[in-house]
Amino acid sequence: MIRIYDMKLIYTIVLDILFLLIGIIVPTQTWSQALDFTSAQSKILEGNFKLKALHQQAEQYKSRITQVSSLPDPKVKLGLNNLPVSKLSFNESDMSSKEIGIYQMFPPFGTLSVKERIALLEYRKALEIYRMNQAYYLHIIRSHFLEIAYWKEYLKLIEEIKKYLTILLDIQKSRSIAGIGMVSDVLKISVELSKLDEQIININATTAEIEKNIGYLLGDSNSEKKYHIADINFNNIKIQLQPENGMGERVMRENPELQLLSLQIIMDEELVNLKQKDIYPDVELGISYMQRDKTPQGANRDDMFSIMATFNIPAWFMSKNIPAIHEMKIKKGESEAQLNDKKQEISFALSTITLNTEKWKLLYELYSQQVIPQLEAMLQADIANFRTGTTEFMKLIDTIRMVLQYKQEQLNSIKEYCKVVSFLHFLLGDTSILDLDDIQ
Repeated sequence: MIRIYDMKLIYTIVLDILFLLIGIIVPTQTWSQALDFTSAQSKILEGNFKLKALHQQAEQYKSRITQVSSLPDPKVKLGLNNLPVSKLSFNESDMSSKEIGIYQMFPPFGTLSVKERIALLEYRKALEIYRMNQAYYLHIIRSHFLEIAYWKEYLKLIEEIKKYLTILLDIQKSRSIAGIGMVSDVLKISVELSKLDEQIININATTAEIEKNIGYLLGDSNSEKKYHIADINFNNIKIQLQPENGMGERVMRENPELQLLSLQIIMDEELVNLKQKDIYPDVELGISYMQRDKTPQGANRDDMFSIMATFNIPAWFMSKNIPAIHEMKIKKGESEAQLNDKKQEISFALSTITLNTEKWKLLYELYSQQVIPQLEAMLQADIANFRTGTTEFMKLIDTIRMVLQYKQEQLNSIKEYCKVVSFLHFLLGDTSILDLDDIQ
């Protein structure tokens, strides 16, 4: 009996441990998901609701291609013709008959092929819109990750500066107690520490908001999932690459907005062609078979058939069709002007990218190779001199502030450089998954 009781106890303990592990592990796997720079890009292409809608819209335009290239449905005519009013009979009158016919409308020659080309252009435009939004959201998610990495690195700098200030605070407190320091200096250091704490609060709120926005972009509509954003190590990012030669020409060839406007111009030409075909008449061809009953005396009557052609004459083409053609030509001119304007806009953006990449590269080198090493050396010297009383208190505080400022500027130059390169990939309409090496 003791053995059986022991086995039940062990079994109960094992079950409790299993349920405890399930309670800990399963929610973590269900509601938490670690994201890094590349996995977030893959996930946004799969989970973003707007991208899903645009993909469905493109499929919708694709399904229209075969629809518009088909003839209108034929019409079937069923009739009872020429029945006498005084006596409803099929054999009293030679003109009475039962009729069945079929009619088919044919648009002017080439109209269906023009409509098919227009539908195909609509589908290609939908694909370009989908590609443009894919590239845009990839750029946004990359920018969000860079912003989070920037703020997290800046928090490390703040903690480093707080250590310096804490050391100074202890020194000044000791001096104040000994009667050789000023209480106001202690208060000044406390104020500086409070300012840094204020920055920490604002930074944490900013990063939380960005992480929330990342969840929204990834399709987390109920905001229940908690995304743990993997860190980007800014120390491993080296600003070294410049936009390759010929990149401007490639952007002009591949930019989705330029492709959209080019397709719109082609479509406007097809719309002009379609409106011109409306000047020509439609024709409806029909054939009917009419059956006649025997006479009251029993003699046979011949059945009959008829062939008809009905034309839709555009008699008012001067007031309706010609203005419609003119309207489509104006629309084409508008699209051409928009294309030229967009080319100028993108050309300006490319020149700005070139200037900015060079600027951030030079600033990064200046901060990394000259300003920060000099400030750190000056800070160490000021701290040593402050301990011996040969450096003024406010001069040391100013040096600490400058170290924090320029290290922040160094981080900002890395972040902004990477964002500029990411924006260049957006201009290309690049929907590939980039890693950090691709945007350095």
